[in-house]
Amino acid sequence: MRRRNTTAFSFMSWAAFACAFLAMFIGIYTLEETLSVKGYYAVAALYLTMSAFVLQKTIRDNQDDEGTGKKRNTGAFTFLAWAAFATALIAMFIGIYNLNQPLSVQGYYAVCALFLTMSSFVLQKTVRDNKEDDELYGPRGGDSQE
Repeated sequence: MRRRNTTAFSFMSWAAFACAFLAMFIGIYTLEETLSVKGYYAVAALYLTMSAFVLQKTIRDNQDDEGTGKKRNTGAFTFLAWAAFATALIAMFIGIYNLNQPLSVQGYYAVCALFLTMSSFVLQKTVRDNKEDDELYGPRGGDSQE
């Protein structure tokens, strides 16, 4: 029995996501801008996070369904997932580009946005892999990798 993710990798996935999410929202909270600007960044960060989760799941579902003759996601939903993710990413970076702050602050938000996006993809994959492994091999009881 070989599990795809060790407990350490699963922990790292959750920790990276929590750090990225907290870093983004601490930055938004401390940003010296109006509440409407802070709100824009908060909504954009949530949109980016959610769209990354949905896109990763859609890609994986479509890949798992290849050759089965049965698809979980329609072409329209797959397009919507890609479009939402692209829109969220573009909206976040347009906002960062137009932020009236020093380049170092803009860079901070850009790195946080990329970190949040990547950690969302990794966390969604890890959660799904662990669930599938639990269904195949039983609940996680350690890192035995036979």
